[in-house]
Amino acid sequence: MTPAVARVSSPASFLALVPHLLECTPRRSLVLVPFANGRSLGAMRVDLPPDDPATLESVASTVIGMACKVTDTDAVAAIVYAEDALSAGTTLPHRALIDALLSRAGICGLAVIDALVVGADGWDSYLLPSADGPRPPTEIIVAEPSEPELSLGADQFSAAALPAVDPADVATVARLLTDVDAARGRPRDRKRLSPSRRAEADEVARLLGDPPVLFEKTISGPSVDVGWPRLAAVAFCLERPALRDVALMQWAADLATGDAVLHAQTAFSAGEPFPADLARPMWGEGGRPDADRLRRALDLCRCVAATVAPDRRTGALSACAWLAWAQGRSSHAAVYAEAALGIDDQHGLSAIMMSLLDAGRLPEWVFERPTSPGGRGSSRGSRGR
Repeated sequence: MTPAVARVSSPASFLALVPHLLECTPRRSLVLVPFANGRSLGAMRVDLPPDDPATLESVASTVIGMACKVTDTDAVAAIVYAEDALSAGTTLPHRALIDALLSRAGICGLAVIDALVVGADGWDSYLLPSADGPRPPTEIIVAEPSEPELSLGADQFSAAALPAVDPADVATVARLLTDVDAARGRPRDRKRLSPSRRAEADEVARLLGDPPVLFEKTISGPSVDVGWPRLAAVAFCLERPALRDVALMQWAADLATGDAVLHAQTAFSAGEPFPADLARPMWGEGGRPDADRLRRALDLCRCVAATVAPDRRTGALSACAWLAWAQGRSSHAAVYAEAALGIDDQHGLSAIMMSLLDAGRLPEWVFERPTSPGGRGSSRGSRGR
């Protein structure tokens, strides 16, 4: 769930706010916005379900249940994004879904601020439908985001697409990874490398000497400034589950945590039990990670996945899936996990992520209200009508 701040005074202005809450304009989706004391607590999106009573009841129960888990929720607003036209004099599309949702909200003691639908030809309210047909879409004016990397016109899946990279860059990283394997292998393989390639491989190997330091430095600035040796070193680590998990737990916390997890992984391989407190965040338990760290780490892993050869992407894609999931972005997490399983249908973390996503499970911290003031991922909310 992505908080934003704005005052809304009408249904149209509320609809204009929703893309900012989600950082996209959803398509064929149900969006639920939980509120506490008139302030929005973010937004959650699910795909529109099939139109059969059992499924609708299940989805309504699940979505309202998730809203109830958000700290202090006392009201909700629902928006259906449909592809249908909202013709005058006919039943609004997905009415049965909204009825199920309103019923479940009432059972759970949640007030309903509004229930709206956005269609191909305009918008309307399920609670107070217009007698003259849908309201014009021009009433919904979505302001341009202040963050240049956001594209509010894109749908919920667009941001999960890997960045475009130059084929020459892919070749560079592939060569570095091949040379690192050679330099770390048999002496005769190392000797076959030219002096310049051996030096580059040695630089990558040097970075691999202290993985937590490597992981910390790679998210300290833009991923485009990481540099090929460091990017190749991260790619090398993400291919190895133990080091990948060190990276994820460190990016969710700090350098000291990375050191502790690396030590615990080494001890575990020698037969010692893995400390439960270090493993809890992997399953979404524990304190809320820093949102900016997770964003930077996801940007880095997306860059790695786009730059390595397709058959070496599973580690980076699974890291993307976990980092997206840790931010409450289930749709994006599913895209990454499915892409990894398309390469290796037995890939461990990707299969685990799909199990969590299929069960509708999100990290505990997603449902907590942030307390840090200001900035993206902060506690700022929108003022309800």
